[in-house]
Amino acid sequence: MDRPLKILHLEDLPADAEMVDRVLRKAKLWFEKKVVIDRPDFLKALREFQPDIILSDHSLPAFNSLEALLITREEGLHAPFILVTATVSEEYAVNVIKEGASDYILKDRLERLPNAVQNALDRRRTEEELARQHDLQQKLVMETSIQVQEKEREQIGKELHDNINQILAAAKLYLDIAAKYNDDTQAVALEKCQRNLNLAIEEIRQLSQSLVAPSLGGMGLDQALRKLLDNFPLSASLRLDLDTSAYLDDIGDEGIKLTCYRIVQVQLNNIVKHSRAHNASIILNRTPDRLTLLIRDDGIGFNPAKKTGGIGLRNIRNRVSYYNGTLEIDSAPGKGCTLSITIPLT
Repeated sequence: MDRPLKILHLEDLPADAEMVDRVLRKAKLWFEKKVVIDRPDFLKALREFQPDIILSDHSLPAFNSLEALLITREEGLHAPFILVTATVSEEYAVNVIKEGASDYILKDRLERLPNAVQNALDRRRTEEELARQHDLQQKLVMETSIQVQEKEREQIGKELHDNINQILAAAKLYLDIAAKYNDDTQAVALEKCQRNLNLAIEEIRQLSQSLVAPSLGGMGLDQALRKLLDNFPLSASLRLDLDTSAYLDDIGDEGIKLTCYRIVQVQLNNIVKHSRAHNASIILNRTPDRLTLLIRDDGIGFNPAKKTGGIGLRNIRNRVSYYNGTLEIDSAPGKGCTLSITIPLT
């Protein structure tokens, strides 16, 4: 810290306040301290002094440490709060800690105070860093989610324009031909129109199925993955295998089930579009405390250390991270790819 530590001390005995000063100076702490003795001055100091840490005696005239702690939190200030008192019952000390105090120090053991102050500040910095990392992760998840949505919209537009629209245009052409003739040409045109309409219906069904989240209520994750593979549009050269023999008991968390379903869906799309694989396999395993998912292919592979512009793997990583899971990528050029995903269930 490039400035003095700002300490707010709630203490009505000047001798005790000075004793605390001496102990902190002896420990070579660099600080600026403000002493207050009642509720109005305490509240004013919270708002104007903005302390880094608060030391509070237990009992003051018409005021006590628990009230001071509650006021601090009501003001939205999360500075560490340490109870420094002459006597206090074990029950009261535990209650104050439960309410959010960092520590309590008896005045006849003030030699513990510098360490208590440093420990409380270290814990606070750790909490702030964890909160900052959480915020960054949430922003990354949001950013990736927006990118995925934009990518999906772009893909929908291409599918509608380049594929389904062309099929329907051909069907319309055959209807126009059929309207002009009343012979065998009409029958052939109507047959081709019907075939194109059926093809368009199937294309729309597959497109919709890839976008709309399935209802997994009442369906096990293994069943949902089997259904996904049975209906997945594959190239003729790709063989898919699903092994759920070690998935003996379905998990109850619908969010984790849907996350695993989406991960498999995203990675299968990656395999079909980029890997040039002939074989791919999915292995689902569950123990009482964790879920593991392995997705392998024998495609061209890639260098995991090399940054790519794709968002598929980033999407998978963020989904896994959301449930405090781990993702390991084993791949190399010409060596295929294996995704190993572990999600804790406890």
